[in-house]
Amino acid sequence: MWIIFQLFKSFRFNKKRGSPILEEILLIGIAIFIFAIIFGVILNLIDWSTTSIEDLFG
Repeated sequence: MWIIFQLFKSFRFNKKRGSPILEEILLIGIAIFIFAIIFGVILNLIDWSTTSIEDLFG
């Protein structure tokens, strides 16, 4: 049982960090994803604001 615990502990704490290039690519991807979400929300708000009252109520 103790050997299994030591093996698990060594796997958990011996993680290597990614390369700086990989981290930059990940940050750029996250920034693009957030920008796409914000841009989509803004476009939906603009589209919703151009809808006339007659379209909403029948």
